[in-house]
Amino acid sequence: MMQPFEFIALTPTGFVDAAVAIAASRAGEIGVLDLAFGGSKQEIERLVQFGRDQIGVRVDVRDQALIVDVLPTVTGLQVAVLVGSLPRKNTKVAKALLKMQANGVRLLAEVTTIKAGVSAEVWGVDGVIAKGHEAGGWIGEETTFILLQQCREQITIPYFAMGGIGLHTAAAAYVAGAAGVVLDWQLALAKESALPDYVRQVVERMDGSETVRIGESTGAGVRVFVRPNAKPVDELSALAVTLDETQVAQWQTAVAARVGVGNYDQNIWLMGQDAAFASVFAAQFRTVAGIMRGLRESVEVHVQTAVDLQPLGKDSALAQSHGTAYPIVQGPMTRVSDKADFALAVTENGGLPFLAMALMREEEADALLKETSEKAGDLAWGVGLLGFISLELRREQKKVIKKYKPPFAIIAGGRPDQAAEFEADGIATYIHVPSPGLLAMFVKDGARRFIFEGKECGGHIGPRSSFVLWESMIETLIENKPRDVANLHILFAGGVHDDVSCAMVAALAAPLAAMGAKIGVLMGTGYLFTEEIISTGAILPNFQQ
Repeated sequence: MMQPFEFIALTPTGFVDAAVAIAASRAGEIGVLDLAFGGSKQEIERLVQFGRDQIGVRVDVRDQALIVDVLPTVTGLQVAVLVGSLPRKNTKVAKALLKMQANGVRLLAEVTTIKAGVSAEVWGVDGVIAKGHEAGGWIGEETTFILLQQCREQITIPYFAMGGIGLHTAAAAYVAGAAGVVLDWQLALAKESALPDYVRQVVERMDGSETVRIGESTGAGVRVFVRPNAKPVDELSALAVTLDETQVAQWQTAVAARVGVGNYDQNIWLMGQDAAFASVFAAQFRTVAGIMRGLRESVEVHVQTAVDLQPLGKDSALAQSHGTAYPIVQGPMTRVSDKADFALAVTENGGLPFLAMALMREEEADALLKETSEKAGDLAWGVGLLGFISLELRREQKKVIKKYKPPFAIIAGGRPDQAAEFEADGIATYIHVPSPGLLAMFVKDGARRFIFEGKECGGHIGPRSSFVLWESMIETLIENKPRDVANLHILFAGGVHDDVSCAMVAALAAPLAAMGAKIGVLMGTGYLFTEEIISTGAILPNFQQ
């Protein structure tokens, strides 16, 4: 039986129009009007007049005039999303919020760190919204995928996910125990959205790489849409490098003064990477109600499919293809996974190990592959290569690989033609793919083994968080499904380390498994905490500590 799961539709930050929130509430979900950067009582009243059941507002807790003077005069609100550090209990703002809570308004604190989430629970809010690094506006270091796992362990009140939420990742949030998810710019192209045409045209073309975080030095990073010569973004970025954490108030004021959806020379657009999902939502479901209904049905189907197919279970399709007990791959780690005995420990316990070739010269590589080949015998193992090393070094490593023919290879920054060369020698080869555009090209070029590595990973990463990357890649594979779909081998990487994170991957990847693709996970960091990594000399105890 599915547990209760709520969808919160938040109007785009910097555009005070209640249409999307009204439509969501009339569809039986929660519609929230964003007033964190200003707004009007008239628009609040419009929300109350035309909304139905669950409606609310998002407010900055520093806005005393709004919270103390305006909101108490509004009847019909059920939810208040609170942005910023919660006020001390004896302040006017705190007293006004607590009175609203006593009158039945749910207080949800928007947090970007687990520490803030724990503090909010102690303060007495009704729930927290875990806002990930990929979301638009004020953000922290942790992505939604990581924050959800932390909330599951440390938060006892309901928690919601915001950032990177799409048709597939919503199911992952459900599996992580979230009470619901928050969408904002994902709804920008819905029929009811009143955003200007020039904004809609930008959103239609997005792929998730068009936003950046600025202001890290102040301790209050903010994610914004960026384009070449965007004057407000450039000016704020220049200001940020002159400030530190003691000047955060100055920074927040400067940002707030530029927020809006005017042209690039006037405003900054507080968009998240997940705005790229808007075109898919609009094409498939058209209206806010259709999107909400589609999401709700999608969560149920994804979870049930994952339960039925168990794509990450023991002896799964990918595990059988690899000749291992589990669909788990130990990712290559430079100067760590370069010991034959460690690789042997991984493969003897059911995983697929990869030796990191990194910048090894021919003599060193030959010794390592010779030892591993002799010790592993018929067991599965592989080598990890860098696709962007010098031609001379690549030739040396390729010579050694062709000599010993490991069963598997990974090429970071690789191309289909590089993979095809190894495949021709009987070496099953995975390549990292950092963007949906490249994935579509690689599938067309015949590549069938891919690693989707979110920015939570160590090493060479792209700009997209795991949730945003995975969501986009799944949609791309559904759209560009090859005829030989059973030959697709997909590894998900970035923030995967335990039963919960793997269950989240199983849920979001369920459509690929249903198509017949083989699904697995790649982990590196988790192996750093094993006994064998010490006993085999791959790392020293002090490094592990």
